[in-house]
Amino acid sequence: MYVEAAICDYLREEIFPQLAPPPYAEIEITSLGTRKPVCLFFEKSKNIMVVGKLFKRGVVPLEDAWLEADKEYSNLKLLREQLGMDGDADHVVAPLGESRKLSALLVTERALGQTLDYYIGKAIFDQQHDELFQTLGYLARFFAKLHEASKTERPLSPELPRFYLNAILNSLEDKLIDYPERDEIEKYALRWWHEERVFASDRETIVHGDATPTNFLFDNGNVTAIDLESMNWADRCWDLGFIAAELKHHFMWRTGNKWTAEPFIGHFLWEYAVNYGDTNLFRTITYKLPLYMALGLLRIARNFYVGETHRKRLVMEANKCLKYGL
Repeated sequence: MYVEAAICDYLREEIFPQLAPPPYAEIEITSLGTRKPVCLFFEKSKNIMVVGKLFKRGVVPLEDAWLEADKEYSNLKLLREQLGMDGDADHVVAPLGESRKLSALLVTERALGQTLDYYIGKAIFDQQHDELFQTLGYLARFFAKLHEASKTERPLSPELPRFYLNAILNSLEDKLIDYPERDEIEKYALRWWHEERVFASDRETIVHGDATPTNFLFDNGNVTAIDLESMNWADRCWDLGFIAAELKHHFMWRTGNKWTAEPFIGHFLWEYAVNYGDTNLFRTITYKLPLYMALGLLRIARNFYVGETHRKRLVMEANKCLKYGL
């Protein structure tokens, strides 16, 4: 209760004046129920809505939590102020403030629209395929802008995906996969680390790093990205492959047919290449995509809510991506 009151005082003193002049009325607080304590703060008289994310939770030391909060704050400012990701059509959510002492609090604007998850559900349950195709086109445009604005001449390296694969397998071992299964996955992955075409055909860009369907909102063709704490310099296919993995997972989980996602995946990748202004990029992306799809599928397999049977199917699909992708 004390923390809530202190946060409300902070909002009135530091955040709300950026959006509307005082005085301010009562603040309504609604939990958004994500992995971290995230709340929507609504000031009724001025119709102000902001989102607060508390990085300090459980046994996480405050200093570690603050480093995470400050990293996301800096990431958002970098993308908006230096890379032009603050326009109407494609932008990342605006950071409004941060406070170390208030449980490592980060405050941002409230993003408008429906998540990609919503449009995937509409396609699966209501057969609203055209809406999903259109939404994936908007998302492809967003990624093309982000990657184009941040492209470098630095060569790609297998170190980041190799490290990530090891971390994911560690989290799954003894829970979902046994040693022979892990050994097989690592054997197939080894070919990717040594395949020169995978890492020599492109250069580093900034990637969102946590490209899940709930981290992108769509409003009349405009795209807003949230949760940039995992932003990194990496292969563009880190983002593209994770979205492809999410599409594969959702259609396979809800329909039982792993092939129903393929038209949407292909459309998303083609739209990306078109929006990037280089349709030859489509071939480069599709060549490398199985590696990053495998990483995305294994990451999703960590989620207990999808059930053990489906989680095992995700691991099998990841293994096939690595085995047959090259």
